[in-house]
Amino acid sequence: MHILGVVVSLVGFLLEGALLARLVATRLAKSFPLYFSYLGYSFCGFLGLYLIYWLRPRLYPTAYWMFYLVSILAEFAVLAEISDQIFRLYPALRKLGRAITIAISAGLGAIYVLPSIFGGEGEPRYAAILDFALRTAVTKAIVVVVLFYLARHYRSELDRNVAGLMLGFSIYLAMLIAALAAGKLLGPSVGGSTLWVMAPLATTLCQAVWTYALWEKAPARYSKATSPALGADSEAVALELRRFNNELSKFWQR
Repeated sequence: MHILGVVVSLVGFLLEGALLARLVATRLAKSFPLYFSYLGYSFCGFLGLYLIYWLRPRLYPTAYWMFYLVSILAEFAVLAEISDQIFRLYPALRKLGRAITIAISAGLGAIYVLPSIFGGEGEPRYAAILDFALRTAVTKAIVVVVLFYLARHYRSELDRNVAGLMLGFSIYLAMLIAALAAGKLLGPSVGGSTLWVMAPLATTLCQAVWTYALWEKAPARYSKATSPALGADSEAVALELRRFNNELSKFWQR
C-alpha cells in the first residue's frame, strides 16, 4: 500500500508538471490565473514535501499540514474563478457569482467547518483532523453543486476547458469525501492505509481529467440563456439577464 500510494502520487505529479507547461504554451494561464497559481503551488508543494519526506522525515507531518491548510484556501479561490467563467459574458453577474461563492464558503466555514476545530474536545486527534478535512471537502462539494445548478439553470454553454475544470474538481471531491469518511470509520491503522492510496488517487484522476480538458484552448462560446420552464431558447430571458446585469453594474459603481 505504501509503494502504491507513492507511485500514484508521482503519476499525478508528472501530469501536473505537464499541464503547467502546456498552460504556459497555450496561454491558457492568462485565462485561468487563479487555477494556474493553484496548480503551480500544488506542484512546488508536492516537490518540497517529497524532498522533506526523504531528507527530514520528522518535519514531514508539520510541513504536510501547513501545505494542506493553504491548499484549502487555494481550492476555494479556484471555485471562485469557475463562477467567473460561468458568467463571463455578464461582468456584473460575474461579481455576483463570485460573491455568492464566497458567501457560501464563508457561511458553511463558520457554521459547519469551524465547530470541528473548537468543538471536538476529548476526540482523538486522528478523528478530529479527518473530521475537519471531511467537512471542508463537503463545503467545497456544495459550492460545486451550486455552480452546476447555476450553469444548468441559465443553460450556459460551458466550453471544454471550464466543463473539464468542474468535472475534474467533482471527481476529486467525491473520491476525497469517500476516502475521508472511510478513514474516519475504519480508524488510524486501516483508515490511514486507505487514505495513503485513495487521496493521491483522487488527485491523480482529477489531474488526468484536467490535462485532457485543458490541453488545448477551447474556442470561445457565447452563453445562451433559456427558459427553465419552457425548456426552449428564450430571447426574453436573455434580455432580462442583460437588464439585470446592467442594473447590477450601476449598483457596483455606486
